[in-house]
Amino acid sequence: MDRFTRNAVIGSGVITVLLILSVLPWGGMAFGPRIWQLNDVLKQDPILAEYPYEFKALLFLNGIVTLTRPYDAGIAMNEVLMAMDPTLAGKPADDPAVVAARDRLQRMEFHAIGLMLAEPDVDSIVWSPDRAWLNRQGIDFAPPVQALGGSM
Repeated sequence: MDRFTRNAVIGSGVITVLLILSVLPWGGMAFGPRIWQLNDVLKQDPILAEYPYEFKALLFLNGIVTLTRPYDAGIAMNEVLMAMDPTLAGKPADDPAVVAARDRLQRMEFHAIGLMLAEPDVDSIVWSPDRAWLNRQGIDFAPPVQALGGSM
């Protein structure tokens, strides 16, 4: 290999390394996918850490974060609250303890939303029921609705 070819290969290698280093995210949690970073934000929050349900980020796309929550429209809220706090079993929905548990869940949801929206690249939040958690708790829920339309 002549001198020019050797220098060209070395120069190309240096430029390639510099290009790769320039596109890497530099910062506190630099080398993990963004979804891992968002989940770390949720896990490290002391307020959410005290709550019996662990909110998780499932998807991050175009500034929209999909967060899990333990209920949805087709899932009875009281059943979810009783799974998190067995002392609520048998109490009616208007019992002060059930109302307080429901309010606390909503406050935790708003807190999780606030944490996510505080991130500079997050613009919006979408909720998704945590089917794995519901299944572990033995709570019945409807299967996801199939999209209508053509085949793939």
